[in-house]
Amino acid sequence: MIPAPHEPVDVERPPAITEPMRVPLPFHQPLWTFVFLAVNVLLWLAMTFSGGSENPRVLINFGAKLNSRIINGEYWRLLTACFLHIGFVHLMFNSYALFSFGVEVERRYGWERFLALYLLSGISGTVLSFVGNRALSAGASGAIFGLVGATIAYFASYRDEFGHWGRRQLLSVLIVAAYNLMWGFAVPGIDNLGHIGGLASGLLLGWAYCPRYQLVRTESISTPYIMIDRFKPAIARLVSLGLVILLVLLTYMGVRTQSSVGVFMRR
Repeated sequence: MIPAPHEPVDVERPPAITEPMRVPLPFHQPLWTFVFLAVNVLLWLAMTFSGGSENPRVLINFGAKLNSRIINGEYWRLLTACFLHIGFVHLMFNSYALFSFGVEVERRYGWERFLALYLLSGISGTVLSFVGNRALSAGASGAIFGLVGATIAYFASYRDEFGHWGRRQLLSVLIVAAYNLMWGFAVPGIDNLGHIGGLASGLLLGWAYCPRYQLVRTESISTPYIMIDRFKPAIARLVSLGLVILLVLLTYMGVRTQSSVGVFMRR
């Protein structure tokens, strides 16, 4: 949904040079986006041949978020629910969103940061849903909203350096996020708490994991300057640890406050 900047972006030269110049950004080849797409489709097919992806019993057996099971110690559902989808339309919509945002986020953030961001955002969405929503639920929406949040954090960080193009991209993603959240509140059966949890996590991790571009002079005559990523992993690790601790506390609170849950189904 957000095209990559195929043309180099304008940056400021070092202090000795005052005129702006155009330097290509360091990009990575996407990997995990396609892995997650394949996993989602394969699990949907497995559920379909096991009785249907909209069958509550099948969803529970495959690892959907069911509060009563999580309270009884099946905490792995906080992760497995992120790879299951309720029906073909749910799968197709999330697959399109994952491809659109995933490829671009992974190109900018790289494999390792993308993997951590996607999984933590997905778990964040499931945890918030567990705390505030008693319905049976599943879907990659929380993780995808995490990618949306990371995209917002990225373009907000470089809104000046990317100029008008960057600010236009930032506005576009903000509109997409706002529209989908409003849609989640307006349409019954959508687990919007999962969306909010994923988006909040993506904003936080998107800032912590964001590439820190720096212009470097080289010895090459044809390419006198290159852009490198001065990302600082220490800050990212601290933020990630803080988020994990918060998720553990929220899960503990959910377990303590919920005594019995009914089974409903949300996407």
